[in-house]
Amino acid sequence: MRSIRPTLLASALLFATGLAHAADSAVPRGPLPRTVVPSLVKLELKLDPKQERFSGKTRIEAKVAQATDTIWMHGRDLKIAKAEAVVAGGKRIALTPETADVSGVLKFTAAEQIPAGDAVIEIAYDAPFGELQGAYRVKPDGSDYIVTQMEPLGARNTFPGFDEPSFKQPWDITLIVPEGDVAVANSAETKTEKLAGGWKKVSFARTEALPSYLIAFAVGPWDVPVGPDIAPNGSRTAPIKLRGIAAKGQGERMKYSLANTPAIVHALEDYFGIPYPFDKLDNVAAPDFWAGAMENAGLIVYRDSLMFIDEKSAVGQRQGYWGVSAHELAHQWFGDLVTMKWWDDLWLNEAFATWMGNKITGQLQPQFHTDRGILEGGLGAMGADSLASTRRIHEPINDFTQIQSAFDGITYQKGGAVLAMFENYVGETKFRDGVRNYLKKHSRGNATSADLIAAVAAQSNEADAIDAAFKSYIDQPGVPFLKIDVECGKGKPTLVLQQQRYLPIGSSASADQTWGIPLAVRYDDGGQVREEKGIVTGKQARFELKQAQSCPAWVMPNAHGAGYYRFALAPKWQQSLSGAFAKLDEREQRVYADSVTSAYGAGALTSSQLLAALPQFASAQVRQTAIAGMYNLRWMEEQLISDDKQRAEFLASAAEIYRPRLQQLGYELKEGESDDDRILRGNLVAFFAGGFKDPAVRAEMNKRGRTVLGLDGDGKLNADAVPRDLRGTALWVAVQEGGKPAFDAAEKHFRASQDAVLRSQLLGALGNSTDPQLAERARALVFEEGLLRRNEIVALVGEQANDPAMRPALRQWVDGHFSELEAKLAPAGARLVGLYADGMCSAADAADVESKFAERMKNIEGGPLELKQTGEAIRLCAAAKQARAGQPLTFAKK
Repeated sequence: MRSIRPTLLASALLFATGLAHAADSAVPRGPLPRTVVPSLVKLELKLDPKQERFSGKTRIEAKVAQATDTIWMHGRDLKIAKAEAVVAGGKRIALTPETADVSGVLKFTAAEQIPAGDAVIEIAYDAPFGELQGAYRVKPDGSDYIVTQMEPLGARNTFPGFDEPSFKQPWDITLIVPEGDVAVANSAETKTEKLAGGWKKVSFARTEALPSYLIAFAVGPWDVPVGPDIAPNGSRTAPIKLRGIAAKGQGERMKYSLANTPAIVHALEDYFGIPYPFDKLDNVAAPDFWAGAMENAGLIVYRDSLMFIDEKSAVGQRQGYWGVSAHELAHQWFGDLVTMKWWDDLWLNEAFATWMGNKITGQLQPQFHTDRGILEGGLGAMGADSLASTRRIHEPINDFTQIQSAFDGITYQKGGAVLAMFENYVGETKFRDGVRNYLKKHSRGNATSADLIAAVAAQSNEADAIDAAFKSYIDQPGVPFLKIDVECGKGKPTLVLQQQRYLPIGSSASADQTWGIPLAVRYDDGGQVREEKGIVTGKQARFELKQAQSCPAWVMPNAHGAGYYRFALAPKWQQSLSGAFAKLDEREQRVYADSVTSAYGAGALTSSQLLAALPQFASAQVRQTAIAGMYNLRWMEEQLISDDKQRAEFLASAAEIYRPRLQQLGYELKEGESDDDRILRGNLVAFFAGGFKDPAVRAEMNKRGRTVLGLDGDGKLNADAVPRDLRGTALWVAVQEGGKPAFDAAEKHFRASQDAVLRSQLLGALGNSTDPQLAERARALVFEEGLLRRNEIVALVGEQANDPAMRPALRQWVDGHFSELEAKLAPAGARLVGLYADGMCSAADAADVESKFAERMKNIEGGPLELKQTGEAIRLCAAAKQARAGQPLTFAKK
């Protein structure tokens, strides 16, 4: 090392010292400094669901790395009465709190320096209950309950602490509650003490090491139905106690969900080779919950509609229970046992739970065909992933507003599809072994993307290639796109590949991008179908079909639909693949359909060419392929047609593509028919009634909806007069056709019901009214105190966004009531942008949205990205509309 002159060395040391001091005094809007690290948190809360506020005491045992007079923590809307640090010898040092950032960063300034070593931070405070985040109150039946939702930032609304995933330590939780209420938390209850004044103190066992976002509790007059014990399994020799937590009088409705939970836990234990990680399992059926569910360790919270299903429930609702329950239970390992270090690795939780939930549900309920679900989710994510403003799966998170943005289709569906792709490439058993090794190595701690990828890649004989390919998918945005030709006559047949990023018409993104693509190919070699795979890199590549004995008759470049990429074959080969459509498996038919609809989105096909392809899709057995392209029909009708006569002719012709399938299915459920047929019937009936406005289907649904509403009888609700799979459509058609009397009946039944599914369908019917005065009445329900659950607001007014005639009044309402609506929807207030912008398709529209919401979205969780992507989507719509203007909309002749 070269010597440095003393004066320069002194200057360098002074400069470095200044930087360190400046960094220490700067507000940490991302990860907190590690000057103070908690090792145990003792949390005591005094909670009465009938009161507006609650109080708490937090005692944090911590390690202080170096002497400091500043402690950075988190807390939002907390009124701190007293804060002290207790150091060696019992000395107490006063801490003065101040809110340092709108995100909830707290700065505690010590009266004197806190020495390095062990310290205890004690804080007494009180706070208001939150709005669907933190600890919040619900009143579904006249009684008051408390539920929690800490992820991502709700914990800081409930207690002061170190509110980020990498701070992971045990918790001692004590709840002081009214003596008549039930109190539950993450771990098993250990003691209940009666206190004066009608209170009791409930203590719980010390938890395993957990981050703050997984802490949960519930208080109120809950029913606590006991489920079957989860029997010993593998290395776990003791049973796990299973309970339900439901609003008073609703516990009996949890029989199905509790009865089927043990099978899911056993299947997950078998896959991971690790016992269920916690001391008990409670499933909470929350009467109002903004997410679908939350994977709190040992105390999973679900929307009550997911827990209150039975054998008679609509197919989609039953499948929803299995899929969401398997997802949340998978989190007990992925997320709870092993936790990400920071929010940029949220996909380690959510993508894995999405993939694993589908996998386990598919094992236990094969008739659900969950492999189709993971494929459809990946294809759906490609819409957002085609935006220039899209996120990466492994996206840097530098500001609190970005955290909520990570809970999206890129993290869940794209992430899940990428995992499925690499599992397919590496092999199911080897992939599982990599997952097991990852979990065992990082058990009860934190991990990163690199840790997981290394564990999986180590199972392959192409470790370096797998590692690089995996990272190419998570560390850059976008959808890979392969242009493919087939070269024959020069040795082995070879795929000639060009790789770039898929871009829709009008995109401002660069197509100059490549991935390590795990390519899987199936092809017809002289009547024998063969399959080959390999990792493709670079802008140009050649992929030799090593097994081929002749030039293939057709090539499917995404075998079994396993790959997260799009393709375009040279015209000759695209035509041969179309001709072999019936020989493709069900997943390949779906990705072939996507290759056609995505070509339309990129401008490579005309409107008429897409319309000509739809009858082939509609003939497919699998419903996801049968309805592929329906969105494009809706877009064409709304954006490319302005003449009423032409619109009617277009819709009538479009309906004829799908009418044979609807006639085949009929309106009545058939004994032994598949779940897929039931869901497809529901899809088609809804589209015929709404999108195609088919008079015959509307008349049938109106008749059935009127029966449910009791309009032609005694006025009583007949909820099961229509198959539950069709009830929602029947209700909204009846309200549209029946005007004020039907609206009044639907509103009356809604007010009398506590059934979350029925309430949602009745609200959907009210929101679908096409009468402006009734639509205004529907919107007014949002502000009627105590009427709507907050997670029902979008179910009501979101329907109005689907009707072009209703949108102007809805936009005016959203604009005029923005602050009130954002408070009700928090922390999901960013969705108001989409509600306002639905159907917009011009540069002027984009400018209007951006100017109206720029300031409003600035400090809303997820708001900045939501606004950016909404503006881009509107401009892309405008570009596509301009490019398609004047194109004929010609249907193929039969």
